[in-house]
Amino acid sequence: MKKRKTIAVVVGTTDGFYRNRSLIGIIRQAKRLDYNIAVFSVFTLTGERTKHQIGEENIYSLLKTSEIAGVVFVDYTFWADEVRQKMLDMFRTMPDLKLVVLDNDGIENYEGILSNDRKGFAAVVDHLIEVHGFKKVYCLTGAEIYPVSHLRLNGYKDSMRAHGLDPKDEYVFFGDFWTMAATDMAEKIASGEIERPEAIACACDKAAVTLANELVERGIDVPGEIAVTGYDLSGEAITNDPSVTTCMRPDIFMGERCICELHRMITGETVEPEDPDEGFLVCGESCGCHRDVAFAHKYNETDRHEQESASNFRFCSMQESLMAQETFDQLITMIFSRVYLLRGVSAFALCLNKDWNLFREDDSEYIKEGYQDDMFEALFYKIDNGEKRNVPFKKSELFPQDMLLEDTPVTCYFNSVHFEDRCFGYQVIRFENDEFTTPEDIYHSWASAVSVSLEYMRVQERMKLMYNRAFANSIRDGMTGLYNRQGYELYSKQVFETAREKKQKLLVIVADLDDLKKINDTYGHGEGDTAINVCARALQTCCGNGEYCVRSGGDEFIIFGTYDYDNAIPIFYRSRIDGYLARYNASAEKPYHVGMSAGFFIDFTDNYENIDECLKLADERMYANKASRKKGRN
Repeated sequence: MKKRKTIAVVVGTTDGFYRNRSLIGIIRQAKRLDYNIAVFSVFTLTGERTKHQIGEENIYSLLKTSEIAGVVFVDYTFWADEVRQKMLDMFRTMPDLKLVVLDNDGIENYEGILSNDRKGFAAVVDHLIEVHGFKKVYCLTGAEIYPVSHLRLNGYKDSMRAHGLDPKDEYVFFGDFWTMAATDMAEKIASGEIERPEAIACACDKAAVTLANELVERGIDVPGEIAVTGYDLSGEAITNDPSVTTCMRPDIFMGERCICELHRMITGETVEPEDPDEGFLVCGESCGCHRDVAFAHKYNETDRHEQESASNFRFCSMQESLMAQETFDQLITMIFSRVYLLRGVSAFALCLNKDWNLFREDDSEYIKEGYQDDMFEALFYKIDNGEKRNVPFKKSELFPQDMLLEDTPVTCYFNSVHFEDRCFGYQVIRFENDEFTTPEDIYHSWASAVSVSLEYMRVQERMKLMYNRAFANSIRDGMTGLYNRQGYELYSKQVFETAREKKQKLLVIVADLDDLKKINDTYGHGEGDTAINVCARALQTCCGNGEYCVRSGGDEFIIFGTYDYDNAIPIFYRSRIDGYLARYNASAEKPYHVGMSAGFFIDFTDNYENIDECLKLADERMYANKASRKKGRN
């Protein structure tokens, strides 16, 4: 497969960016110049350094792979200063990094690419003056520290001057690109603190919608008494009552310029964008025009699809379905069955660290930063050829191999898969076309459900393992490792029933260490423990057919099992026990002799109610053997 270079688009909180026209411009130009695009983003961005926030940001560590040829840094989406600074600090550690800043005039030594908002915003003011005849037009722009605030303000001034109007200082208001400044302005206009204008051109839709609604709330008719316009073309502006006149920014052209500049840095070749996008005006009711019905219909159709996606997601109970799975394979199958909820998806990969759920005694030790070199595709889904599972790959490859195409570049979206700051891996998604078709809140909820279900699976497996370990310890003798009395109670009835069902003989051996008290009293309890362990190992030589070996008391042992035994098995097992002990006594050269007495039961179970009857017979024979051996020694 052809090896293409990859340009990364680094986004903070998405909040509409996935459907932003600048991303469309980036993708279009990248295809023309034969670059893959990898979009790295987080679903949530907060100013607090929570564990969840740290887990989200882990996705940016992939930028250090050699696969990345250049970076488009979408600075304005990193509104949390600490996160933004962390990104800049990381870029400084990459001396050969080729980076451009989107919608900014530059940061430090990195070049910025700005949208032609000056011309676009002038077009909105032109509309107020030329179509509606307004002369007293105010401008509410963004914060004074932002270059884009001044760009739009200059567009306002250009239009006013071009029509012979004076853009007086008292007509200009710096705000916040949000709601607070607009609310404050409405209050001051209503109270008379600010003289009423004929129209107010707001530098963003959020401010325009807020201002229009707040003026109406205070009894001022919009547009009858004051006209209001926005900028940016948001869905909120289109659906508001009154709908707000706004302007689509020339974002496509800005996105294309970013790729052209990176291409020049990478290759030295100068190319120009092919789409001279200058934006366009969308009329609404807030200036006195009629709503743009055709555009509103197109937006509402998109909104209807998004509502359908939200409804499908809500009623499929995805989180509950994933968490109901009992095994990892079942979980992956269920995730596969829910990929359809991501409308427009053509390929999806869930890439996990090899040790994503590795059991450690100390559960505070886990992968918190970066990804393992060795990973695996827990699931790869492709719309035209089904799925693959558990395919190993290297983090350095970045893209799962099947995500790439031979004949055309691809655009993929990368997000962290994590629970709090516990890093599981990352997911990669590719859509059928260049416009992001799954609503971002659905994509967020879908991905969160996958992450939470992986954590639930991990915790469940850990609890099962700990339970099994605790259970195993509860039925085992701590000193010898043999089953204890509880183990005997647990398995003996099962073995008895199996012998009866299969019509096999039942074997029960009761054994006892000779002279333990004498060994303890004369040589100490440490030597007594040694003798007990030697007997345990001797008895285990009689467990070649699945028999259970039990330490039932201090120096008492039981072996039980069922098999197609012949009647010579007691002699055979007795010789094994005696042979092991003889070899030990000869090599250990202890001042005492380790010996065992044993009683055997071997028979079919037809004439017995339970195993305890058989155990009693073996116990009686053991005591007879012990008495005989003692008499022989005397």
